[in-house]
Amino acid sequence: MNQNERLGARIRDAREALHLSQGDLANRVGFASRQILSELERGQREVKARELVSIARALRVDATTLLAEIEPERSTVLWRDRPAANAEELQTDFLTWCERYSHVMAATGAAHSRRSPLPTATVDPYTFSYRDAEELAIDVARMLGLGARPAGSLQRSLETQFDIIIWYLDLGDDGSAACAKGAFGSAMLINRREAPWRRNFDMAHELFHLLTWDSMNTAIESDAGVATNAERLANAFAAALLLPADEVKGELESHGASGSLSQADLVAIARDFDVSSDALLWRLLNIGWGLVPDEVRGLLEDAEFRMLDRASQIGKWWDPPPLPERFVRLAHLASTRGRLSRSKLAAYLDCALVDLTGCLGQYGIAEESGGSGIKFALPSEAAFDLGVSGGKAEVRLA
Repeated sequence: MNQNERLGARIRDAREALHLSQGDLANRVGFASRQILSELERGQREVKARELVSIARALRVDATTLLAEIEPERSTVLWRDRPAANAEELQTDFLTWCERYSHVMAATGAAHSRRSPLPTATVDPYTFSYRDAEELAIDVARMLGLGARPAGSLQRSLETQFDIIIWYLDLGDDGSAACAKGAFGSAMLINRREAPWRRNFDMAHELFHLLTWDSMNTAIESDAGVATNAERLANAFAAALLLPADEVKGELESHGASGSLSQADLVAIARDFDVSSDALLWRLLNIGWGLVPDEVRGLLEDAEFRMLDRASQIGKWWDPPPLPERFVRLAHLASTRGRLSRSKLAAYLDCALVDLTGCLGQYGIAEESGGSGIKFALPSEAAFDLGVSGGKAEVRLA
């Protein structure tokens, strides 16, 4: 296969992954006819540089991905709740961002700083129990050093200890989260539209899938029963990770809860642990605090409780930045080292070259004009959390 044929095949594969017809892509690129694209995909016509840029943009990938001499590794994305609309485009965007993140980590040496890969939990997808999921969560919390309020440090720990890529995209009202593994390593996709405490739970949920990927993913894809049970196990893992039983019980005691709590107390505890009130109530049931399922459902449907819950959210809602801060800093560092051009940096940060300085400023990266060039006001490399703390990690299952 010559270069034109290889490029044509890559274009065809990327187009089909988006469920686009040749006519659809030809229209997006601005070709006069579908026949032009057909010739390109068969390798019968050379792709001009300007055309390649337009095609890559329409396919939501980088041109370097289409031009790579080695066939890119196909990545699997495991969805929790797949969006009803634009799922293929969102998935392609996610994988493209993962490839960019991996590129800047490699360009700055961050990818080589990891002391331990993400541990693998070897489990039996047909016998793994809720109790096993809780014990796994306890081990992972200890390994990551998440402390008494795990939600507050989970993302930072995953990014800096295992280089897990965590990306936020708008997945609509029906999309929840996804995770993936590929040449870039491990990654999570979180719905930026959801409340912060739900995003925390989604992150813990997807961590379960990444830890058990090698053991469970094949069975999940082929057996609907295993897939349904795996979601429940991931929820049990997430609840145990974010709401450690001893810490929760201690908080209950501090509120004077010998046998009951006010609705306001329950909401306050949920906000303290940075989880949803729903997650807290089901966790209280599971740790034997005295609730029964009907009581939990009744409370969650109670208008007064919901009003208190909404009122507690004022001032606590935060939106993630458009791009992960660590990604932006790594990309900028790669540029200052001459490993990423200014134009490529702008493309990676999804802004025009003329807007690049302002875009970097939004992330606290100052560029000062003067002298013979541009002076970069950079924090130390250590501030980028490129290194890893801790030694080899082990995950124990009973």
